[in-house]
Amino acid sequence: MVDGVLTLKFLISLIVFGVLLVGAVKLLLRKSRFGPISVALVTLVGGYYLYDQMISTTSDATVLDEVHEDSEIRHLEIRKLEFETSTYSFKKRILIEEEETIREILKDLSGLELKKELNMEPGGAEYVLNLLVSNPKDNLIETSNIQITVGEEYIDDYYQIVSDKDHLKTIKELERDLEWEKE
Repeated sequence: MVDGVLTLKFLISLIVFGVLLVGAVKLLLRKSRFGPISVALVTLVGGYYLYDQMISTTSDATVLDEVHEDSEIRHLEIRKLEFETSTYSFKKRILIEEEETIREILKDLSGLELKKELNMEPGGAEYVLNLLVSNPKDNLIETSNIQITVGEEYIDDYYQIVSDKDHLKTIKELERDLEWEKE
């Protein structure tokens, strides 16, 4: 639901919440002793559940929304971060121009279930990915740089990864198998 992505799960939750609220209000109007309690309970529990749904999203909807099937990926620069004394510093980097490897990294990052984290502590980022992408647009080619900050538990600084997927698999293989430049 974050960033305007309306999901079927959220719509069904909204309908169920509405039906339960109507039922609770009917109990209230019948002057049932359970009426006020049921209205309060449905409002609190349903409100919290809807709020929780609103801050959930996927990596495809938030991080990878600018990369399409017809996008031309020119290159990907990966920079390794280290967090020392409350400051990030770049330690090493690699430039990847093979589209197959880049697509494999993007495949690893796609489909992640995310939750917007409002009070995240610094120190969770491990890599900064700078992706140079060209997209056709109105008989022109629009080229842009997409920057993705990723770690084991967070992506793009304020999205917590809640799915169980080895999203850093290809990056860690590259780190182990290829020579990286020191910065």
